[in-house]
Amino acid sequence: MKRILFIITISIFTQLVTAQNKRALLVGISDYQCINKYGGWNNIHGKNDVDLLSTTLKDNGVSVSCLSDKEATKTGITIALTKLVSQCSAGDIVYLHFSTHGQPFEDLSGDEDDGWDESIVPVDAPIEFTKGMYEGENHLIDDELNEYCTKIRKAIGSNGMLYVVIDACHAGKASMGIEEEVIRGTKAGFTRSGKYYRPKKLEKSNYYNIPSSLSLGKVVFIEACRSYQVNKEIVEDGKYYGALSYYINHVLSSRILSKDTQWVEAVKDIMCKDIRLSNQNVVIEYSE
Repeated sequence: MKRILFIITISIFTQLVTAQNKRALLVGISDYQCINKYGGWNNIHGKNDVDLLSTTLKDNGVSVSCLSDKEATKTGITIALTKLVSQCSAGDIVYLHFSTHGQPFEDLSGDEDDGWDESIVPVDAPIEFTKGMYEGENHLIDDELNEYCTKIRKAIGSNGMLYVVIDACHAGKASMGIEEEVIRGTKAGFTRSGKYYRPKKLEKSNYYNIPSSLSLGKVVFIEACRSYQVNKEIVEDGKYYGALSYYINHVLSSRILSKDTQWVEAVKDIMCKDIRLSNQNVVIEYSE
């Protein structure tokens, strides 16, 4: 009996220790022109988000890696994601965060109903297709990001949890100015064929389901706005932040990052009360 109790105790202790492993990769770009001088992107304030969140997450017991500005190239991001996958183990809680421009990207695989992928825009990804010069290789499209997410979910197993935050948009006009609106994205789709981007304006849901399996960890995607909406920055204490990033930081300053997803709903509820964001809806995707 003592041996059985000892084995059970060790098993419980091991599970608790494993569950305490928390890892985060934060990507935030403010200065798009530091590398991408001819890419057409205006500067935003993604680095502010990373600076804000990194401290809060570290206080939350999270091992944090950050990429900002000239570090946040397509190669830099994929190397960091590959490293993160190799570090993950069963039961981990993993937090991925992207505060960047976003852009619709003409679908080449045929898996998108509307013919457009979503993409995160690294610092070295120009805004337009130019045959023979830039053909989209530095954009991080959702298909590629999902491959890394699947690898993470396999590594953390059924007891793990992955959060993916996209504080970007792929609609609206990229602009910047003092006391003016700052929008993270562009209505111009990245296209090889000259196809015109038309957003899916009939989309009304704020929740979607993601397929799951017994071998994969749970995942929650938290996106700053619907596909046809712009993602606005807000000003707090004289600084610009992505609204989603700011309110995630606010909530996690007083809550523990855990497998309990109630903190996600708390972020959504607070953003709904901010009148500056009256035309912007947070989208949440949960694994089944």
